[in-house]
Amino acid sequence: MEEGTCYLVRGKKAETSYLLFQAIVEQGTPGLCITTMYPEKVRSRYSLASVPVWWISFVPGDRHYAPNAIGILAKVIEVFIDQNPAGCVVLLDGVESIMNNIGFDKDILFVEHMNEYVMSRKAVVLFTVDPECFKLSEFARLERSLKSIDEPQLRQALDNPEHYPRTGIR
Repeated sequence: MEEGTCYLVRGKKAETSYLLFQAIVEQGTPGLCITTMYPEKVRSRYSLASVPVWWISFVPGDRHYAPNAIGILAKVIEVFIDQNPAGCVVLLDGVESIMNNIGFDKDILFVEHMNEYVMSRKAVVLFTVDPECFKLSEFARLERSLKSIDEPQLRQALDNPEHYPRTGIR
């Protein structure tokens, strides 16, 4: 993974993105997980006890962010990246949820903003996306904005570490 890069992880399931995130964090890279899944389930399933996990949800609470509050969400990500200038990884699993609440045009502006923000920093952002949740033209715009990874290829890399020995940020 290249620092200063946002990745679009294409696939029906976010599982592989979480496994990649877990592998990077286990190597000592600070991580931030933003998800539509209940945070305690994410922490226990992926052994992320020390990683901040924030919930994209309309349920009120600490570290809960409404899917239409993208300004706040962008600021949270920016602050985390700035607090970790030596490098960090952010997993954002919920792009579809955000899009469903604010519309694609605002969603793509958020994605493009995050991509531009990350470029000059030592961070990696993983956007997990199910292509079937988007119109073809919308998904094409996402692919133009971000470096794309197919979930099956990523899964193969994670399952065969001898072929892909380094999953950390460089």
